[in-house]
Amino acid sequence: MNMRALLVLVLLGACADDPVYVQPEAALEFTPGGEGPPPAAQLLLPIRLEAEIEATDRAARAAELGVDVPYVTRDDLDLSLEWTLQNLDPEPGIARIHINGANELYAYVPLAFVTDPEEEEVPPPLSGDVPLEVPGDGRRSGVFQEDLLAEASLDLELITRGGESPFAALLATHESLTEIAAGGAVLPRDAFASLVRLDITLFADRHMLLEYTLRVRDHREPPLLHEELADAADGELTVFAPADFAPPPP
Repeated sequence: MNMRALLVLVLLGACADDPVYVQPEAALEFTPGGEGPPPAAQLLLPIRLEAEIEATDRAARAAELGVDVPYVTRDDLDLSLEWTLQNLDPEPGIARIHINGANELYAYVPLAFVTDPEEEEVPPPLSGDVPLEVPGDGRRSGVFQEDLLAEASLDLELITRGGESPFAALLATHESLTEIAAGGAVLPRDAFASLVRLDITLFADRHMLLEYTLRVRDHREPPLLHEELADAADGELTVFAPADFAPPPP
């Protein structure tokens, strides 16, 4: 049985709150001295199409609040990213994993906040950027836990709809936050958007291989994840088109 078939069986036999691996393991390879940008990948969540009653209820809630209410909210999904770094060099090295991404409204691109590269610092990623020591010819594994990626979802809302500086949003934790001031409106917790895309970038000082897989706990009933995950037929998955967020001019 291939990996995708196994993932489908796991999903069909699981309760909504059981963790599901939404894609087979993927990899990024970093080669020092290579030309071009560092290796990067995007992970898209396989979200089913929105039902008519869901769209009607969401529109009513948006009219009540005076703000956009996303289809996929932060309370709907818990995300975690499992990873393993393999150092392909005999010398010990250091790697950094950057996690950025997008909700259905906006994507976070740190470089968009830099107008003068000679004077301005690039904001940090939504998650990651921790130096990870990997022994020569060795391996190291870890997880971006659910709480870290939930905080990343919230930070993206604070930076975009909340209008906060990335430095202010990302250098503090907001786990107890229940609302965000969004222009002249108030964005309550049930309207916080979830990440629906993860952007993964690998940086290293040695020849490194990053293997990773995304795990999701789906709390919506019926579940938001399509039962066939990324193998769903054309037209059965929601196609989000988030805009790269650009800060307003000073």
